[in-house]
Amino acid sequence: MTKKLFYDNVHQKEFTANILKVKEIDGKFHIELNQTAFYPEGGGQPCDKGTIENLQVSYVYEKENKIYHVLDKAPPKLHLLKCSIDWKRRFDHMQQHLGQHILSACFHELFDAETVGFHLGDTFVTIDITLSNISPTQLEKVEYFANQVVFNNLHVKQLYPTALKLSDLPLRKPPKVKENIRIIEIDQFDFSPCGGTHPIHTGEVGLIKIRKWEKVRGNIRIEFVCGNRALKDFHWKNNHINKISTLLSVKDVDTFSSVERIFSDYTFQKKEIRRLKEQLLDYESLALYQNASILNGTKIINKVYDDRDFGELRTLAAKIVSQPNTIVLLGSRNEKAQMLLSCSNEINIDMNKIFKEVCPIINGRGGGNAHTAQGGGDNISKIEEALKTAQRIITNEYLT
Repeated sequence: MTKKLFYDNVHQKEFTANILKVKEIDGKFHIELNQTAFYPEGGGQPCDKGTIENLQVSYVYEKENKIYHVLDKAPPKLHLLKCSIDWKRRFDHMQQHLGQHILSACFHELFDAETVGFHLGDTFVTIDITLSNISPTQLEKVEYFANQVVFNNLHVKQLYPTALKLSDLPLRKPPKVKENIRIIEIDQFDFSPCGGTHPIHTGEVGLIKIRKWEKVRGNIRIEFVCGNRALKDFHWKNNHINKISTLLSVKDVDTFSSVERIFSDYTFQKKEIRRLKEQLLDYESLALYQNASILNGTKIINKVYDDRDFGELRTLAAKIVSQPNTIVLLGSRNEKAQMLLSCSNEINIDMNKIFKEVCPIINGRGGGNAHTAQGGGDNISKIEEALKTAQRIITNEYLT
């Protein structure tokens, strides 16, 4: 059994150890040491990383009470290896993990809610709480309570109680193992079974900040950050708020109301622009219809646009062919050639068939139905030729 130095001294960053066993698996070397300060992945907490004799430790795991350190190369010696953990990573995990204990305990204390899920990610931490709903005011109350626990700098202890003593402890949740049970106590405030690493005082957690929440499978998922992550989160948000306040020439506390007003104006203007565009399309469709060429009682519109939104052309075509005995052949030159063939409902011409015939001219593809077909290709210079060919087929085969 590997001696777990991370339980003896959670702040130990360096140590020496001897190799007990080396296993090579898929080109990686799995090293078992007689003792280690590297925390193995488990209990929702990611593993420590660092170096063994200046070789990078990429992963650490525990199997059958043995802790294995995964390296790309085998260490150059077996005894008195110099080992060092990535303290920044370890301390971050300690801050987040104890922050989770505190936050979960506050939800339990204030709302009798259990924590049924925990994930410590690279950027954020989440817990799933057994509440069907929660208000911003309630969350603010939890957050405030949690930070008072931090600011009071309570002592964090690890206990290994006997079965008799365990039954006397006010555990927030039952242990998942039946032997070698380890309890993390936050100075009479919280008792929770846990195998992870935690600071020895709550003050080391730093600020606990709830970022957002959502409903997940009948529970509430809380996303939060602690300590240095909270500082980083505040830094970019403060930067953004200051930039927005400068941009809008308002105080930072007034940015939301200003943005809300701007968004309201934008929504109104967007609707107004949509209404005006619709009017313009009505005028344009009428002008095209009135000036269309006529063959045997059928009006034909054939036109190519530069940099015209194709969605707008579809709307334009639909307005035109709502008139009787009308055929529309429209094209657009943008990053590619796009074309649309459409006709009124009473016209018995298969526009999809014609589209398939002329589509190769623009090296394109697409399709539709008997009344409307559309598509695009990469031969932009041939768009006029394609539409003229389509009009010639319609004229020669259907209208004469």
